[in-house]
Amino acid sequence: MRSAHKKIAAIAATVLAGGAIVAGAASLTSAQARPAEDNDWAKPAAQGVSPAGGEHAAPKCLDIRDTGRFHVVNDHTLLVYNTWQDPYLLDIGGPCRSMTDLSHFGFEVNGTTQICRAHDAFLLFSHDTERPVRCIINGVKAISRAEAAKLDE
Repeated sequence: MRSAHKKIAAIAATVLAGGAIVAGAASLTSAQARPAEDNDWAKPAAQGVSPAGGEHAAPKCLDIRDTGRFHVVNDHTLLVYNTWQDPYLLDIGGPCRSMTDLSHFGFEVNGTTQICRAHDAFLLFSHDTERPVRCIINGVKAISRAEAAKLDE
């Protein structure tokens, strides 16, 4: 009888330990999946833009299959509209400091076509017939159409 109790106790200890490992792994996985909130670029993309005054709510992520117009705000910020005119700001790093509104833009992705946070894709840009330059996307955030209108002047 004692050996049956020992077996049950050993099984219970194994199940508890396994559960703790699974719970620990789940908390590590969820901690890694959340974007770092060390700047304001991660927070709006994770939450999306809520409608204000009846304004259309933009999806929280930019789908590169639906990109429309691009506007260079400054040497590190690109305003991208999707086909429904939802605006997104991209914080660009790397050798893309010479972007202009006449540049040609594209994206390089791995797996998904959604850009929801930093490093989900690379920006490709070129002038006329030059070879495209690959640049880092340091952040993305959906903004309101009113905010975009101010930046798009």
